[in-house]
Amino acid sequence: MCCYSQEDMAVHEILLSFVGNRDPYVDGSSAEDQELGPVLSLLQARGFTRVVLFCSGSSYVERARMVEEVSHSESAGIKFNFVSIDLDSPIDYEEIYRELRRSVDQFLPTIEHLPHRLSILLDPGTPQMQTAWFLLVASGYIKADLLQGIPPRFAGGAYKIRAVDLSRDIFPGLTIARTDEVRAGAPAAGIGAPTEDDGHWIQSSTPEIVGGSTTFQSIMDQALTVAAYDISVVVRGETGTGKEVIARHIHNSSPRAGKPFVAVNCAAISSSLAESEFFGHEKGAFTGADRSRLGQFRAADGGTVFLDEIGDLPLETQAKLLRVLENKTLSPVGSDQTVSVDVRVIAATNRDLDALVAEGSFRQDLYERLAQIVLTIPPLRERSEDIPLLLRHFIEKWNHQYNEAKGLSENAFGYLVDYPWPGNVRELQNVVSATCAMGRSSAIGPELLPPAVLRHFNRDRSIGGVPTEIPGDGLDLRAVMHNLEKAYYEEAIERTGGNAEQAARLLGLNGAAFRKAARERLGVSYREGE
Repeated sequence: MCCYSQEDMAVHEILLSFVGNRDPYVDGSSAEDQELGPVLSLLQARGFTRVVLFCSGSSYVERARMVEEVSHSESAGIKFNFVSIDLDSPIDYEEIYRELRRSVDQFLPTIEHLPHRLSILLDPGTPQMQTAWFLLVASGYIKADLLQGIPPRFAGGAYKIRAVDLSRDIFPGLTIARTDEVRAGAPAAGIGAPTEDDGHWIQSSTPEIVGGSTTFQSIMDQALTVAAYDISVVVRGETGTGKEVIARHIHNSSPRAGKPFVAVNCAAISSSLAESEFFGHEKGAFTGADRSRLGQFRAADGGTVFLDEIGDLPLETQAKLLRVLENKTLSPVGSDQTVSVDVRVIAATNRDLDALVAEGSFRQDLYERLAQIVLTIPPLRERSEDIPLLLRHFIEKWNHQYNEAKGLSENAFGYLVDYPWPGNVRELQNVVSATCAMGRSSAIGPELLPPAVLRHFNRDRSIGGVPTEIPGDGLDLRAVMHNLEKAYYEEAIERTGGNAEQAARLLGLNGAAFRKAARERLGVSYREGE
């Protein structure tokens, strides 16, 4: 790859890009002839002083780190920065644009004293992410060259770069403002934003935290106190109470705020792949390891690893995790080399770890190492004064996202406030979304509330979740049927422990049809059959 040091260049060439599913390599390419992903392809074809990679969630942090590692193996002259953008949806135009603009506002002040030229690679990410970049440049919010990479198979055997020329009148009626006018008064770099000398990460966005009850505020105060100290924390609470929200709050309030936050769901990792997921592997370490992998701990170096559902971690992986926590070193699968890592671990569980230790399925020494501080999040039914706040928050969020004016009638609102919420905040949010999707008015009645809620008050007038009475203002039948189908899929997944093949059989479907509908139409997560 090309190497252009800062000393060699009068103008600093800076690349901005999302990290996508084809980075660092295109999946499916052979181990012998690995096809470079979009970012590495561009770096091989053109020199940059600095590369700023935007990671839309924890799963892309590792990919970004691998891009850096491969780049530095061929050229050590490129500086990398990483930006974490936590999105509710990777296809929400408005959310992506808002969060991307906020992150750009954090980064640009750190380089404005340098003579520089910005380039943006459009290829990685969803179409909505590409559109957000396009709008930022086309509107004049930032001044940058838009680049489109053309893979060799579409460009006569050689990778080519195409610049998107906005100087021509390709969008009649679009007013291009001067960049300095649009960005005047943009916020300065926040905590964790990189400086020219020491920066590597830009602080991720702070999660929304809603709650004013005494019990909830007490937990938030404890989390803020704990954040200042570099010790391990176990967050306990029922499913749906917001354990990851608390973990992110601790991370973002800690000295590690400007470093990566990597979340790993231990329950979703098979025992055979857990060590590779955590600590990485070398190429050829096992069948299917056609290229090396960093692992989540090395990807999070300097930051925080959040181990969700720690109680489901296999015993053999627990022993290796303990060694990493004690020695701050790890060995990738298939390697004799040790690698130093500096991470803070926050673990979470809805299970009784003391009982798991007593029965021998969780190591006592690991439990003691993790549980230096234990925070217990109260269930929603024990902080009922927060329910009205959360209801209004989720309704407002829905209306903002879809530009609607939905709302609940007084009776419906009262039912939801008094319901015990076994699924906690997550269930409440799902109920608000489903009810707003089915209703049409600013005062949706209780007849469109889920059957479980209505049964609690002996008001159920539905069959299988479908209302048998049409509300006075009508309903959205397609939304009703969509939510009914999704509910059955989710129940089948829950009953089978996430196994897609078994869940499909429960619903009388073939596996391929079930997976396609779950993934593409319903947004239901699952794991493949073993």
